[in-house]
Amino acid sequence: MEELLSLDFINASTTLEGSTTTVSSITSIVTVPTSVPTTEAYAEYEECYNDPMFTIFTYTVDDMLLAASMAATVFNVMVIFCAIKLFKRSGDTMHLFILNMTIGDLVLTIFCHPNELLIRKHDFLQQKHLCAVVHYFNWIGLAVSGLSLTLLNVDKLIYFRWPLNYDRSMSKRRAGMFCIAIWVLSIGFVSYCWLFKIVYIYHQDCSLQMAPNKKFFYEIFTMLFCVLPVTSSLIVSIYLFNLTRSKRNAPNVGDPSVMKNKVLAQVKSLAFIFATTTWTSCSLLPYRIVNLARIHLFTWSELSCEGKQRMNWIAWILVYLLTLNPIINPLITSLIYAPYRLTIKKFLVNIPVGTRFLYNNQPEGALQSDSSFASIRRNRNRRSSCTELASLRQSTEVVRISMSEPPVTPMKSDDGFTFDPNPAPTAVEKKNQVQVGSRC
Repeated sequence: MEELLSLDFINASTTLEGSTTTVSSITSIVTVPTSVPTTEAYAEYEECYNDPMFTIFTYTVDDMLLAASMAATVFNVMVIFCAIKLFKRSGDTMHLFILNMTIGDLVLTIFCHPNELLIRKHDFLQQKHLCAVVHYFNWIGLAVSGLSLTLLNVDKLIYFRWPLNYDRSMSKRRAGMFCIAIWVLSIGFVSYCWLFKIVYIYHQDCSLQMAPNKKFFYEIFTMLFCVLPVTSSLIVSIYLFNLTRSKRNAPNVGDPSVMKNKVLAQVKSLAFIFATTTWTSCSLLPYRIVNLARIHLFTWSELSCEGKQRMNWIAWILVYLLTLNPIINPLITSLIYAPYRLTIKKFLVNIPVGTRFLYNNQPEGALQSDSSFASIRRNRNRRSSCTELASLRQSTEVVRISMSEPPVTPMKSDDGFTFDPNPAPTAVEKKNQVQVGSRC
């Protein structure tokens, strides 16, 4: 149910009521009169599609993808939080494009894919309006994610290829306008297709149908929002990776350590872009290419039953690979790109657990300020005690000197006695002076 007719690989020839009947979805929409015997269609379905192994495979993978979508939603939210924080801190427009791409992935993991998987498992959820909303936001999420990836690669291309013109070519205001233009273009195209009934839900099995003579809108969507953006992003990413690699191997002019660190920083920055572009190309392009090939290169009704079974397996594997794209993208961002990895690690470490809240919830300098304030108080008390001891010592010396006038130490003279004007300190006075000096 990813988008046009992808689910009908398994339930082809099941829509058998009304004035027309959907014969097959692996080709473009084909309608035949209702005079075609439904018993033959059901017989073909039982023979070619009712495979127990295939049913077990789809149910198992659906459950695993449902759990993975919930986990990926958490990672997408954390990546969005990191992108906003890093953009406010550095002003790098790269974080703005990562934010835009991650919001598109979040639309898929939080709403589209879970509902898509649940609709396939539960018949009571197969409602036309719910299926239409899921398809609508699915197209928007795919378009926004693909175009944002293209702008992310273009941003780095300008940064590494024309660094002197980067600030003028890709300012924060212009990058914000590009992100808004992506949403306007995606919502406008998809809304036009749905408002004018170019795309619609024909039956409650959530199969997506297109109006006669307007099937080229799906090809426009596939090429404009999926194939061309991802292919161009892959070409630009490979070019940047080779460019940075050649700079790394080039002889250094000037300080070798400074040049080496600068090139290594560039390589680390591009490693994330190269990884996410490669993953998007491997997970998205195969399904698109097969989808375009089955529209123009062969006819589904002419295939044998064995050929239909084989194509059915291939198509569903590619659909599941496409579903994994927005699930793996936030993991690549949070694990490979160092600023996001460190920010998420810091956020997870500082989560309050039990009594840790009393300590980890304080600002970083709070504990240092408390300890420094305590040390200041201790030093102040120490200085005041030393001052008191010094003043006491000085007052004692004054009293001793005042009492020694006239001199109190007798000395032998001609008339019998005299007094020493500078009497030597006694042993007790020396001991007191040493103790006072050691305390201060």
